[in-house]
Amino acid sequence: MFFSFSLQPSTFNLTTKESIMGIMTRFTRLCKADIHGVMDQIESKELILKQCLREMEESLGKKQKKLNQLKTALDQVRNETLQLKREIEKNEQDLVIAIEKEKDDIARLLIKKRMKTDQHMDASARHAESIEKQIRMLTENIEAQKHQYAEMQLRSEIWLQSAEHRKWEENTSRIIPQNGWNSISDEEVELELIKRKEIITGGI
Repeated sequence: MFFSFSLQPSTFNLTTKESIMGIMTRFTRLCKADIHGVMDQIESKELILKQCLREMEESLGKKQKKLNQLKTALDQVRNETLQLKREIEKNEQDLVIAIEKEKDDIARLLIKKRMKTDQHMDASARHAESIEKQIRMLTENIEAQKHQYAEMQLRSEIWLQSAEHRKWEENTSRIIPQNGWNSISDEEVELELIKRKEIITGGI
């Protein structure tokens, strides 16, 4: 018996450029908006960034689900192939016996069955090859999107930290006038960084 597990190529759309570019475009516009002072509410921008990241997470989740389905389908096809091989071995044994016993009618039926089994074997091989190709493409696509997600997550964290720092400076400036601050040089910052590194690393 030959079991068929059909996966239409259209079911697994591997193109993610449009969706990823859309998210990255929104992220870029968001950063530009902040630079030009168009958007002043940090909370709104933070929500948009989190939404972009959630969309990428959902996209990765869907693709991983499709990949798991493909792997399950491939395992099923391979099991079918093993079953067909066992049928061929048994068919050959029966065919030898039929010929030895001069049972030509039975031999003809066994030959016809063998030819049909060979056709199923060829179909299974083509099906497995198609699924393996889809798995390779989807795996590469997922890895690329994971890299993009990690990059965007890092950029988002940097942007949010910078935004929070700017907000802190704005709030502080309302309490303490700018002329009330002592000037802090780059050298002082660098020296403090060296001290912090020594504390954290234990002087290594």
